[in-house]
Amino acid sequence: MALFLNTNKLNYWIPKLISEAESELILIVPYIKVSQKIVEALQQTDEKGVDITLVYRENKLSESEKSKLTSFQNLTLLHHPNIHCKCYYNGDLLILGSMNLYEYSEKNNREMGVLLHQRRMEDLGEAFNGWESDSKKIFDDAILEIKEIINGAQIEKLSDKGKAKNFKIEIIKTDEELEIERCERFNKYFLNKKFKAFEETENNWLSKCENYFDKVDVLIENNRIAIRFNLPEGELKGLYQKWMSSYQEYEFPSIKYYWNYHTSSLLIYRDYKSCNWDELGIGKEYHQKLIAGIDNIISKYRILTGK
Repeated sequence: MALFLNTNKLNYWIPKLISEAESELILIVPYIKVSQKIVEALQQTDEKGVDITLVYRENKLSESEKSKLTSFQNLTLLHHPNIHCKCYYNGDLLILGSMNLYEYSEKNNREMGVLLHQRRMEDLGEAFNGWESDSKKIFDDAILEIKEIINGAQIEKLSDKGKAKNFKIEIIKTDEELEIERCERFNKYFLNKKFKAFEETENNWLSKCENYFDKVDVLIENNRIAIRFNLPEGELKGLYQKWMSSYQEYEFPSIKYYWNYHTSSLLIYRDYKSCNWDELGIGKEYHQKLIAGIDNIISKYRILTGK
């Protein structure tokens, strides 16, 4: 649920959004004459090593303001000829409204805006107590527009981090782009088992390896793995009955699994009781355990079907 912001609340939330950015920050505003409050928030964010991308309207920035902004080590400055929107985004919090980064606006104008958030926030005070995250569709649409604006802008000053990353901004990657990257990582470790990104439902991207084993597909679904047995109804029902006669949730090392009905997917989860998965990161050992878990399921499938 969005939070309505008047001038006073915009003056509170914009610096907060800036200073609480964890890795990346995007600011899109046509007019800039930053107040001391905004300078301090940017300074704090810059000192944390956060990548700051600021887009303003072409020919609408004074030399003194430009000098002030380009002094920040991790700030990339761009300009666009047709910018009129005001957007502030740090990967979780998103403010859309009428207020520029303009000191006069902070003190004199009647401004309006909305604050949205993607994750449930526990530390944002009473404003968000009990509120669920806002619609993913809103963020998908906003991120698409942000990407198009940045794509159409001209770089005026590129930070060293921006140069090192070839100007890649993680917080505006689409679900499709993120899933393609995940496929590339899985394919590095799964070798001949090749995963591809696909859109299962609208804006819901997953990774799938078709025929991981003959008539068996493997899908990566966020925090779990889904195994789909592509068998005729009768064979599938027989397999399910045999399987469940000896089913144990923690049958295999490092994983737990569930199979609720013969026509549903068999679901594999990481077992944190037997393995500290968080310590593994997402490197070789992490993927080896996933591969072992899947292979144990495939082995049982082969035994029960005689394939």
